[in-house]
Amino acid sequence: MTTLTQETPSDRATTFQAVQGNGTEQYSGGTLLVVAYAVLWVVMFAWVALVWRKQRALDSRLADLEGVIQKASKDAPPAK
Repeated sequence: MTTLTQETPSDRATTFQAVQGNGTEQYSGGTLLVVAYAVLWVVMFAWVALVWRKQRALDSRLADLEGVIQKASKDAPPAK
């Protein structure tokens, strides 16, 4: 059987205590900032490229549809 102990406010530390440990797991804030911005730019460029590609496909399809409409209007008999 386990018992739960509750911490009271007086049991908790009220000051910062640095943890001594493995120093290889720490990264500088500047490095993390540069990496975060690099990831953001890569994602944004990929998104813009995807939207640009889809827009070109839509433009091509629209041009094809306009051509079909022009052809159909020329081949249609005149309205009475």
